[in-house]
Amino acid sequence: MLLVNILCLYLISMTVVAIFCGAHIKTLNGSNYIHALLLLCVAVCFYIFGYALELNSSSSSQISFWNHVEYIGIPFVSALWLTVALIYTGHFIHHKKILLAAIFVIPIITFVFRFTNNYHHLYFSSVSYIRECGKLFLVKKSGPWLYVQLIHSMLMVLIAMGLYIYDSLKRENKQKGNILLTVTSSVFAVAGLLLSQIKPFGPYLDYMALCLPVTCVLVVLAILQYDLLETSSIARGMSFESSSDAILLINRQNKVIDYNSSAKELFSQINIRLDNGYLSTLFCQVPDLLKGLEKTEKSVIKLYINNEERYYDVTTKNLGNLKSARGLIKTIRDVTQIYQLNEELKKLALTDELSTLNNRRAFIQIGKECILKANESGKTLHLIMFDLDRFKNVNDQYGHAAGDMVIHNFGKLLKNHFGTGCLIARLGGEEFAVLQADFTESDILESLNTFLKNTEKQTYTYLNNQYNVTVSIGVTKKLPGQNLESMMSKADKALYQSKNRGRNCITLL
Repeated sequence: MLLVNILCLYLISMTVVAIFCGAHIKTLNGSNYIHALLLLCVAVCFYIFGYALELNSSSSSQISFWNHVEYIGIPFVSALWLTVALIYTGHFIHHKKILLAAIFVIPIITFVFRFTNNYHHLYFSSVSYIRECGKLFLVKKSGPWLYVQLIHSMLMVLIAMGLYIYDSLKRENKQKGNILLTVTSSVFAVAGLLLSQIKPFGPYLDYMALCLPVTCVLVVLAILQYDLLETSSIARGMSFESSSDAILLINRQNKVIDYNSSAKELFSQINIRLDNGYLSTLFCQVPDLLKGLEKTEKSVIKLYINNEERYYDVTTKNLGNLKSARGLIKTIRDVTQIYQLNEELKKLALTDELSTLNNRRAFIQIGKECILKANESGKTLHLIMFDLDRFKNVNDQYGHAAGDMVIHNFGKLLKNHFGTGCLIARLGGEEFAVLQADFTESDILESLNTFLKNTEKQTYTYLNNQYNVTVSIGVTKKLPGQNLESMMSKADKALYQSKNRGRNCITLL
């Protein structure tokens, strides 16, 4: 009886450990990996707790009842153990339905056969009771299906062990301790299956139930010491699932091992189905996105969501320190509004509000780029400077509102006449400039003469007052090696010559 009590205490203690692990796992996010681990803990709890109460029962009916409770978990322990291994090592990406069928069809049949065994005796050929040392024990003789389940369970455990070893060996920093714990835990599971058939200490002990807690303890050590669950746990602590940002959890092999619901929703809109797999496989159809995700530094990527251009900020955080990082958290945040606002602010900083043309800063910045392109291509480049004649008189006679209207309309005249292929700007006050490439001198002068006539004909009306405004023009052609400042200085001299000649005319220097 003392031995039975010790065994019961041992089994109940291991049940508490399994419940604790299940409770911890439940606090993590709801990925397939976490679901499989939680179900594994539940199956182990049913098995161990059921056997503990079977040992502690005093009647055949109680023993039979608790043995049936055990079989809520027994058929599924090894199957779930393999499922966890497949998901964790990234081998559960393709042919999921086929894999699930191959893994769980025999456990499901075993479950049904055990609960209907009295009608066919395929699982247990016979069930009897034996009294040893004043204690009643259940004695079961194996039926044909029990051997099928035994082979299936052993295969599940061995395949899982192989997957964990293979995954550990692939890592850059091979974790010998992780390999040792994984192998040892699997060896105990296999030993339990074999001892259940050999029965070295009598037919009434369930050796698998006795060995399984040791396997669980070793798995818990792997969870606490290595990267089996800790990565997801840390991520959960960083508001993994509740975040409105899309978050991907990447392991050291650049493999996606978890993601939150925001990530699933985001990538489904661009026809990417997230799963446990390598970045290069999941995002191969969107190279810009893949490039952004593979970077460790902060980057901005552009995606088209429902035919709308959107921008996302991609940041990376290490799980652990740089030397022993357990993985990476990739956060993808929608920054479309901020990006568009920044672009608008940049545009406003380079745009003259009154004329809606480029301002002086933009003209200098873009003009220098035009100079470089002209030097490389050898194309001609002309700078044209404009100054509205007697503009001060308009402000003095009709008011600044009338002057603003002239500036605005003159900007429209410039855009309509010179088109989008030129750099057009308001340099300040009533002074404007146009940088025009790949035109002959005669074409430039012909175009400007037409523009002079159109400007002179333009009539402005403000508060029942009508008036006209003319413009003086200075033109210069870029010489080899000449920079923008030199061209502007020369064109300005040409402009003042036009002013001195009586205004409303063109001077070419």
